[in-house]
Amino acid sequence: VYDAIETTPGRTTTRSQLQQDIDSIYATGYFARVRAIPEDTPLGVRVTFVVEPNPVLNQVEIQGDRVLPDSVVQDAFSDKYGEVLNLQRFQDGISQINKWYQDNGYVLAQVVGSPQVGDEGMVTLTVAEGEIEDIKVQFLTEQGEPTTPDGEPVEGRTRQYIVLREMRTKPGDILNRQQIQSDLQRIFQLGLFEDVRLQLNPAPNNPRKAIVNVNLIEKNTGSIG
Repeated sequence: VYDAIETTPGRTTTRSQLQQDIDSIYATGYFARVRAIPEDTPLGVRVTFVVEPNPVLNQVEIQGDRVLPDSVVQDAFSDKYGEVLNLQRFQDGISQINKWYQDNGYVLAQVVGSPQVGDEGMVTLTVAEGEIEDIKVQFLTEQGEPTTPDGEPVEGRTRQYIVLREMRTKPGDILNRQQIQSDLQRIFQLGLFEDVRLQLNPAPNNPRKAIVNVNLIEKNTGSIG
């Protein structure tokens, strides 16, 4: 605490300076609550910083996970167990979890919100892994527009089920980059499309879920007489 604050005996201080000191103490990562109590005395002002340390970290619980292995959580936080929780160091473990998601193709997954610290030293983290709520097929013009010059939606000649049956990714799955790229490649190999594009949108009722739009530009067709 003394290393963090700038208020020192023998110097004047202000309320804004005390607030900066409080913020600096919070920034050390060791304390759950901090407040400053100034008291007038015959010799000047006595400032008491009242701090509540974080508990000793005993366990990390993950909520909302389906694909995250327990071993990844252990590797991220086990070296911090048995020590007073430091939220600055704790962020390193959160970064490890987010990196695992990205390295393994779960491009929408991440830890969301702030860590919830319990009195018994258990910290709860919430993750949003990018569950797919729905998969939609949309046809585009040759210029890549979803509507015709008249403002009407583009009607494709290809039945949508022909596209969807090539996708191993289904609603309810966690979106994975490698799998979705394989799906798009299989659709392109049908030979029916000039271009196959992917668009991701948040679900309207739950922004932690995703709507996958498969945007297609069909090839020009000819006829045989």
